[in-house]
Parts: sequence; structure tokens; C-alpha cells
Amino acid sequence: MKQQLLNIISVYTNTFKGLSRDIWAVAMIYLINRAGEMVLPFMSLYLINQLDFTMTQSAVVLTSFGIGALMGSNLGGYLTDRLGNFKVMLISLIGSGIGYNMILAFDSFIPLCCWMILTAIFTSMFSPAAFGAVGKWGNPEYQTRGYSLLRMAINLGIAIGGYIGGNLAEFIGYHWLFILDGATCFIAAGTLFIILNHRNTSEVISTEVSQIGRSPYKDKHLMSFLFLNLLNMVVFFQIIFLVPLYFKDVLGLEEKLIGTFFAANGILILLLEMPVIFKIEQSKKLFKPIAIGALLIGIGYACLHLTSLPMIAIILYSLFIAIGEVLNFPLIPSIAMRRAGEHNQGKYMGVVSTMFAMALCLAPISGLPLVEKIGWAPYWTIAAILSLISFAGLTILFRVNKTEYEEPEIVSS
Repeated sequence: MKQQLLNIISVYTNTFKGLSRDIWAVAMIYLINRAGEMVLPFMSLYLINQLDFTMTQSAVVLTSFGIGALMGSNLGGYLTDRLGNFKVMLISLIGSGIGYNMILAFDSFIPLCCWMILTAIFTSMFSPAAFGAVGKWGNPEYQTRGYSLLRMAINLGIAIGGYIGGNLAEFIGYHWLFILDGATCFIAAGTLFIILNHRNTSEVISTEVSQIGRSPYKDKHLMSFLFLNLLNMVVFFQIIFLVPLYFKDVLGLEEKLIGTFFAANGILILLLEMPVIFKIEQSKKLFKPIAIGALLIGIGYACLHLTSLPMIAIILYSLFIAIGEVLNFPLIPSIAMRRAGEHNQGKYMGVVSTMFAMALCLAPISGLPLVEKIGWAPYWTIAAILSLISFAGLTILFRVNKTEYEEPEIVSS
């Protein structure tokens, strides 16, 4: 038993070897930032229960955040290739801190929508710069593990922030979510400036960029791949917009327990992701796990039909969603970066971030109003079917274009 435990610890620690100091620093900054980003899981509850918005109004506000995220992802990718990763991350963190702190000043519909767009623009600029830094500042051999480390930091931050956020919302007040969220953005910005200031150098951008793969939007294989993942992401992001509301209004959970769910989900991903990605990286088969992850996410949403057994439904949902996320999310940027050239990595990370942002944009507007019309059970069926379509499409895409995705050294086409 002792030897087996030592073997497990050895496998886990081996997954972290080879990652550079700078990538660890970016991960720590992401951790600080996401630990503070406790607003989003409780935003639908805040809008409906605190500001008395309808489900449709709440959906429009949250979609406004998605629209801003869409704009910010593209802007972040564009600026990263011109200003450098460090400057874009710093601008993003400072702008996000101001944006989250000021949300409390808006309690009417139109002004709040406009401010959510602006806040999301700054917030979403961070991801293409941070994930692009893995490609530029890390060892190419451990690129996928670098992305997984960032995601591990994100999920640990969500676990910490979700638990703290649930307790703050229930016992002190929702306004503290926005105050602390802004404060952690400023702390993350300060940490970035202190630790990674040596990366604050002018980027040398070559004008001799190859026409092949110059624009990710002209890469038909990448765009097909991202579209199929988009279907699954729209479903997955209901974990932020619909699931907390469902847990509270249908299953009867209070904010503290909802926060505990997010904490447990984040810790589960934290324990699983790096060892799983380490094994996938060794197998050099990146594409099949992405499709399997979409399938598991669909099964997770199907489990929410078990309303007569609420705790079983929550546990099964959490397990399938967590494992599906581990298999799906960290491998998507790896596929994109291996199709990018030396001078357009920011754009490729930008288009991946754009896919995630588009999912954030579509999820609330396709979720809250639809639930209001057809009810929870039919909606969970639709959600599960969409993820199954994503799984089937990705499987077919892999089989038809196997040479594009099978080997890790994928080139632009």
C-alpha cells in the first residue's frame, strides 16, 4: 500500500517537471486572479434575487458579458502579437479590477449591460496573452502540460473563490463579491509586475509572415474543430449561468452549498488534470480525448434529470463534468498552437479564446429564456444532445482528417 502511494505521488510530481519558472509565475498570477473571480457563478442569482431582473433580462446582461469577452479575446490576441504577452496581461488585470469594482454602481438594465461589455473586454484579453506565453516562454516539448498547469491554477482559483464567494453571498452580502474580485485583480497585476518584469521588453515582430496559416480564420481544419467544440462549450458554460440557479430554486441548495460544489469541482479537476494530461502527452494522441470529454459533459447534464435524488444528481453531474473538462479543455489550445506559425501564435490563441468567449456569449441567451419557456427537464435533454452532437462531429472530423490531428507536430494548412 505504501509503495503504491509512493508510485502515485511519483507519477503526479513527474507531471510538473520541465516547466519553466516563468510559466509557473503565470500560473500563480492566474490562480490569484481566478480566486477572486467569484462573481460569475453567482451573477445570475445576483441579477434575479438582488436586482429583481427577469430571467430574460438576466440573460441579456450575461450575454453582454459574453459579447465583451468575444471582443476582448480578439483584441487580446491582436495586441499580444504587437505589444507582447506581459503588457497585455498587465493591461487586462488593471482594467478588470476597475471593471469589477464598479459593477456595484450600476443597478439599472441598460447601463449594467454596457458596463459588463467593457469589463469583459479587459477580462478576456488575459487568456490569449497568458496561454500564448506558454508557447513563447516555455519548453515546446512540455507545451500541453504548460496549458494544463494554467488550467489547474484556474480551477484551484475557482475552487477557492467559489467557496469564499458562496459564504460571502449568503452571510455578508453580494456586494463583497465585486469588491474582492476587483482587489484580487490588482494583487495579480502587482504580482505580475514584480515577478515577470524581465519579460517587459519590446516584441520584435517580423513582417515576413508566411501566407500559409497567417490567419487562423482561413485554417479550415481549425475552424471546423473549434465550431464542434463551441457546441459543447455552450452546454458546459451553463455550469456558470443555469446550474447555480437550478441548484437553488429546484434542488433547494443555499449559496454556501453552491459555493462548496464549485470548490469540490475545482479540487477534483486539480487532482486529475496534470496526471491525465501527462499520460495523454506521452501517448501523443491529443484528439480522441477531446471528443470523449464532450461525451462525458453531455452525460453529466443528462444526470441532472435525477431530481428525485438531488444529491446523487449533483455528485454524478460533478464527476462527469470534471472528467469531461479535464479531457477536453487543456488539449484544445495545444491543437491550435501546433497549427500556428512563429509570429501568429497570439492570433491563434486569440481565436481559441474567441471560441470560449462566443460560448460565454451564447450560453446565457440560449439558456435562461429557454428554461423560462420549456422548463428545466427538457432543457437538460437539449443540452445533453448538443454535447453528443459535438462528440459525434469531433469523432468524424478526426477519422476524415486523421493525418491532420494524429501526430503532435501538426503544421498549418
